[in-house]
Amino acid sequence: MDHSPIVPATSAEVYSALLSAPSVSKFFAGLTLLLYVLAQLVPSLESILAIKATNTYGAHSYIWNVFTAGFFNTNIVLAILLALTFLIMGRWLVPSWGSAEFVKYIFFSNLCVGLSVFISQIVYYMASFNYKFLEMPISGGIGIIAALIVTIKQKLPEEPIILFGQPFMNFCAKDIPGVLICFSAILSILELAPVFLQCCCGTYFGWLYLRFLQRTIDGMRGDMSDHMAFIMFFPVALRPLMQVVSSSAFKMVCGKSVQSMLDDIPARSSELRQALPPGVLRGAWDGAMAAGAPPVNVPAPPLPGSNVADAERRRARALKTLEDRMRSIMLDAEGTEEGSDSVSLPVQGGKGDDGDSHEGAHKEKGGVEST
Repeated sequence: MDHSPIVPATSAEVYSALLSAPSVSKFFAGLTLLLYVLAQLVPSLESILAIKATNTYGAHSYIWNVFTAGFFNTNIVLAILLALTFLIMGRWLVPSWGSAEFVKYIFFSNLCVGLSVFISQIVYYMASFNYKFLEMPISGGIGIIAALIVTIKQKLPEEPIILFGQPFMNFCAKDIPGVLICFSAILSILELAPVFLQCCCGTYFGWLYLRFLQRTIDGMRGDMSDHMAFIMFFPVALRPLMQVVSSSAFKMVCGKSVQSMLDDIPARSSELRQALPPGVLRGAWDGAMAAGAPPVNVPAPPLPGSNVADAERRRARALKTLEDRMRSIMLDAEGTEEGSDSVSLPVQGGKGDDGDSHEGAHKEKGGVEST
């Protein structure tokens, strides 16, 4: 990874950062500035490229604006800020991620933010029956900026924030997403820039991609580091409450709730097969199950959020379950043998020797046959 400072401190460093930025960063920065210039020259583009619910799905069906809205800015400050973010963060991330992963991350975050904004406009209208929520154009790249800021929390969580050569109030890089959300809330309350929703969505979907979806070098998906836990985005006082909420949601999606239902499928399938009459129906069932089963020699893809430690824990848990089942089978077999011996003892008139027991049983069998 490039260990140069993320944010250039001097004019020479700024100039060097602009020249050394990857081509993909320059493309996104140029696209952002070009769309701003076009917005000033052709104001009607806002109804086409910005999110407006009545245009996204309605008379015009400009469905592409859920994606283009993130790059379309009518505010010069946001346009320049987004362009600089592309250049700076691209220069820092592309050497370790690669251009394809950088583009994928931006596209995923931007599209999810656009869809969330579109859905929120409809929800606001349904809750208030105020038609202005459907006609309000929303655009700007604050969602992309928030998503890129989350990568700083992931890679440099304990890096102190330096202002004018001094640490700033013990703030670290892991605190930047929370500070950005608070700043966007203030701007929205003061009606200077209604960007709070986009900022929250950008932060969340950026975290979601890094936490569960991004493929790492070892082939696994996600980042299970403690500093990337969902509760770490909240103040210390709120973390216990958010721990309960996030743990319940995680168990519903990736934990025991879904896993228990999946584990129950083979048993239910076996019971259903036994209920079918032998012959054509049972043969058809076996054929359908065999056709729908995954290939034996093809490994299943890793679960979202899994890593080496999780794989080792699952392997140890599977081995323990297998050992418990083998032990249970052995105990059942021993119990069956003891039960068979106890049945043959009364036939021999109470003899306890095993050889006498087998001999008596043989004689009795011979007597029955002679009769």
